[in-house]
Amino acid sequence: MRLRVHHRTDYHYTTPVTDSVNELRLYPASGRWQSCESAFITVLPAVRLRRYEDLNCNVVHHFELARPHQRLTIESRITVTTREKVDFEKLPYGFHHRDLPRCQRLEECFPFLQDSHYVTRTPDIWRQALDIQGGSTDVFQTSYAIMEHIFGGYTYRSGATTVGTHASEVIERRTGVCQDFAHAMVALCRAIGIPARYVSGYFFDATRDHRLRGSEASHAWVEIYIDGSGWIGLDPTNNKVVDATYIVIATGRDYRDVAPVIGTYYGTGRSSLSVTVQVQRLAE
Repeated sequence: MRLRVHHRTDYHYTTPVTDSVNELRLYPASGRWQSCESAFITVLPAVRLRRYEDLNCNVVHHFELARPHQRLTIESRITVTTREKVDFEKLPYGFHHRDLPRCQRLEECFPFLQDSHYVTRTPDIWRQALDIQGGSTDVFQTSYAIMEHIFGGYTYRSGATTVGTHASEVIERRTGVCQDFAHAMVALCRAIGIPARYVSGYFFDATRDHRLRGSEASHAWVEIYIDGSGWIGLDPTNNKVVDATYIVIATGRDYRDVAPVIGTYYGTGRSSLSVTVQVQRLAE
């Protein structure tokens, strides 16, 4: 599937600000299941972007804007070809909970079994995860049940949380948006030893009535590690296994590792932010 994304972020300041320093994670990942056809990132006022990879192998663009400005616009235009990662006729069952301890020894799994900035494995979260697991001995089956639990038991409500809301608070209040649902699922999975990482990106809503949540913004979901299959995506916001309609931009322990735009500046006035995202399917 060929998908095109236009992501625009606008900052407005009531008085001039200076010394803006920013990191952007807006460049799509490339690999076996996804290839980047084109990607352009522009910033106004014009600056030079420096590119590097972070510890999670995400592409990062860094820039510094020292001169005074009252508006900052960041735009990303990407075209990506995606491929199905999962055989939906044969989902990846067969990896048992008794085999999870060996994931602790895998470098690619170990960081995603630990606590992180927005995710803490508490006794209460552990008990909830065990209740959801029930009698399941299969890792994919349990992970799917956790996804269904969040989708069916949590309320999707914009404005109920902030970008800094912790997973424990989300699990207690059972309200939030895609970022919160992803943090909750990561916490519940890690609490019972399932490697789980946070994923940011986009998806194309291919449903006839456009009923899926989060298609007109940056989206977040979860990948769990299944021995023999690798990282498999589950979207608790929409209760679905991630397919070729999804574009991966960055992966990490939680939102702090993958934020599309993060930065600082000097200034005393008020600021406002607007973000627009458009995802289109292209002819192949």
